[in-house]
Amino acid sequence: MTQSGPASFNPLAVSNQTLHTPLLNILADRIQREGPLTFAEWMDACLYHPQHGYYRRGKPTVGRDGDFLTSPEVHPLFGAAVGHVASELWRTNDRPEPFEIVEVGPGTGALAESLLRYLHTNIPEMATTTRYTLVEPDPTSSRRQSQRLAAVHPQDRIHSVDRIDRRSGSSHLVVANELLDALPVHRLMFKEGCWNELLVDHSAAHGFHDALFELTGNRMLDTLSGVKPAEGQIVEIAPARAAVVTALANVVAECGLLLLFDYGYTRERLYASWRRDGTLMTFRNHIPGDDPYTHPGEQDITAHVDIDQIRDAALRAGLTALPTLSQAEWLHHLGAAVLPAVADANMDTNRYLAARRAMETLTDPAGLGRIAVMGFVRGSGGPLPGWTRS
Repeated sequence: MTQSGPASFNPLAVSNQTLHTPLLNILADRIQREGPLTFAEWMDACLYHPQHGYYRRGKPTVGRDGDFLTSPEVHPLFGAAVGHVASELWRTNDRPEPFEIVEVGPGTGALAESLLRYLHTNIPEMATTTRYTLVEPDPTSSRRQSQRLAAVHPQDRIHSVDRIDRRSGSSHLVVANELLDALPVHRLMFKEGCWNELLVDHSAAHGFHDALFELTGNRMLDTLSGVKPAEGQIVEIAPARAAVVTALANVVAECGLLLLFDYGYTRERLYASWRRDGTLMTFRNHIPGDDPYTHPGEQDITAHVDIDQIRDAALRAGLTALPTLSQAEWLHHLGAAVLPAVADANMDTNRYLAARRAMETLTDPAGLGRIAVMGFVRGSGGPLPGWTRS
């Protein structure tokens, strides 16, 4: 990045609600020493600082005791749906032993638990051959996940690693739910005919705030080729996502599947001129917000993914793209919305009604139902459930 000095100071982007957190002084001191941070550096510190980052401080983040709810937390049906896809992969791969599943960013372990329970209940012969690896860099979260799964699956078939590159290209299913939208982003603003970068500055008078710097000679601009922005439009760019997708793709076995769930849009929609303020959001106590400078280290920060970027990275890694679907479409194709008993054929009336309500939540087009389901396969294979109507 070439910085030729601040283009302007934006008083509207000053947070007047920043509360003292353990990370506040660390970031303020860093800015005083190094100068303004890119928003990606700010977001990385807020989410992943070794001691005080949102995902590293040892407190619940996902679920009803956390700050936001993901699909696996809503109901075991979501994990059962993923398990059903896994079972078809197992069959089309001639029932390999072991059958390797890798989950990256497993959160509370809810997806792993419901997926494995589905296999043990419905396809026990597959369950006995399944080896499940959780990629989790946080030791506290890793211990909790292992404890949760101990009652579901033999411990010698559950493994935890701290990085995806600890794996080789032998995984039949690699799955990640809402992983990519938590990767750090740069924020750019289009002003007076050119793109500028919004950096994070700090002062005693204004606290943490946006500072606009000229941006030239930067490869981030390649992503915006062909975009026709409006004056003052803000967008988020995440170069790191392509590298992560490449790493995920590299562990997918022949005839294997990379399955990604994330809020996102194609580039045409993500950077449409009417989307003036970008997609950056925060979550704290299940309340969404738009100020990333409050509660540093104690709130989630997220931004929608560029589906075209994800697709391009997967293709470059040798995978073939399946049609991108909304979660609502994918679940309807699986038949889960019509037959919630896919998770448990013996559920009683109350459980059946709870499953029906859960499916309404999982397929709500204004909520979880609009999550993008992105599937990529290596080599040839038969049609997969979810991409073919049941």
